[in-house]
Amino acid sequence: MATIVAWESRSLQLQGGGGGHGGGGGERREYMFEKVVTPSDVGKLNRLVVPKHYAEKYFPLGPAARTSPAGTVLCFEDARGGGGGGDSTWRFRYSYWSSSQSYVITKGWSRYVRDKRLAAGDTVSFCRAGARLFIDCRKRAASVSSSSLVPPALIKVQLPPSRPVVDEEEAACGRRCLRLFGVDLQLRADASPALDLQL
Repeated sequence: MATIVAWESRSLQLQGGGGGHGGGGGERREYMFEKVVTPSDVGKLNRLVVPKHYAEKYFPLGPAARTSPAGTVLCFEDARGGGGGGDSTWRFRYSYWSSSQSYVITKGWSRYVRDKRLAAGDTVSFCRAGARLFIDCRKRAASVSSSSLVPPALIKVQLPPSRPVVDEEEAACGRRCLRLFGVDLQLRADASPALDLQL
């Protein structure tokens, strides 16, 4: 199940002079919701499933668009701005799939995934300023190797004080044998009965 977080009352003051809207003052950008993308959101299906609650709240479809396979087109500005002459507008086909009863962003989504190099676990966020829609993404935090966090497990093995040795050759060498997970471990005769094994 995807992790969804919504900020419905949080807003961010934008710097003025960016898009020609407003007269020099900043505008407030309201965060709507974010979604941690799943493997299927960034895979070969070329679609992003918008959680129903947020789809109906922020991107409601009229009756005609809801029943049409073509849906509608949503235009999003890149929340960080285009910069460098790049395209800062993203056009996505947005529709309702009655077969799965889900709201999806389809056409245009695969280009966004490719250009932003999205991978499962990354987060896509949506916000608005008046009628303008914005999209942003961030990479998931780099995972720390589990071997650096968890110390090696120690297993204390208590050997019986007088374990009979089956092999006569081993008896001649003064060795004892312990079978652990299908592996025979050769033990010296002078080894203490309690051993610490590190996995």
